[in-house]
Amino acid sequence: MSHFICTGGCGGISDKPGICQAPVCVKKGHPLIECNCTDGRHGGLIHACVHCGKLCGLSGGCEVELFKEELI
Repeated sequence: MSHFICTGGCGGISDKPGICQAPVCVKKGHPLIECNCTDGRHGGLIHACVHCGKLCGLSGGCEVELFKEELI
């Protein structure tokens, strides 16, 4: 069955298209993504962050600050 998910890490799921309305989500206000999975895994649409391993959004919102050479 078709459903719509937020890929910002909040776990938002809706049966109708819309935007993420979670109060604390890096993709709040962004459109939900259509998904047709039947197993609840969302077909690889949601990935862990490459920086911290959490579902923080992959670009921005990460709790881990990138290493800055000028700080050493």
